Amino acid sequence: MYGVGNGQQLRRAAGAVIGAAALLAGTAGCSGPATEGAAAGAPTGSAVASPAGAPGPGVERLKELVVAEGEKFGPYEVTEPLLDEPMSELYEARPAGCLPLTSLGKAGRTAQAYAKASVPGRFQAVGTEILLRSYRDAGAAAAAVKSLADAGGRCAGGYTEDRALAEAKVLKVEAVQAPALGDEARAYRIVTQDVKDPGISLYKYLTLVRSGAVTLAFRSDVIDTKDFGGVPQEIVAGQWEKFAKGTAASAS
Repeated sequence: MYGVGNGQQLRRAAGAVIGAAALLAGTAGCSGPATEGAAAGAPTGSAVASPAGAPGPGVERLKELVVAEGEKFGPYEVTEPLLDEPMSELYEARPAGCLPLTSLGKAGRTAQAYAKASVPGRFQAVGTEILLRSYRDAGAAAAAVKSLADAGGRCAGGYTEDRALAEAKVLKVEAVQAPALGDEARAYRIVTQDVKDPGISLYKYLTLVRSGAVTLAFRSDVIDTKDFGGVPQEIVAGQWEKFAKGTAASAS
């Protein structure tokens, strides 16, 4: 991404890195634009500003900006995914307006990069899918975030995921605190009925951050019935720091 005034941009990037590190120590602001509704003392930050009409980076650049295999953030380590994108990108939703909660793959991206993070050797640890996506401009990326926000309100009472070989009942969708990063951010807790045992509820968390024409999505779950509380802050902070530094380097 490119903007005007490298000195100012680098200062913004430095602030973004500091904000990402601070994220490890506390919770961030409420769902919505990152500049609104932030909790007192919540970390903030933004990547280097780019012109509103500038497109997001291409796939090769996104691959440089996403966390890489072997990088560690607290107990979590990044691994190379077996697929090019999460399995959920193949799912459908009923009603169709709820699909952004399951997949933003139809929101008009121009490029994407995918990584996963988990705790090595722990089968029942929280796993997180990390997906960076570029759009034709900031407006298109903002529209993707809005589609998620609309779905979060419209589908709060639940919906159905069609997973090709099975259907999963989403019981509840709740907005939760989102990190005060980027231009805007949203976060949700999604409670799903187990496909094999209707008496069991499973928890997923989704966080989406937008910076200009790029979105950074984090989707976490665990093979357990416990509510694990949210996307690990170490992963969000680590990915944001790498993204912020990378955009600063591009602008210099």
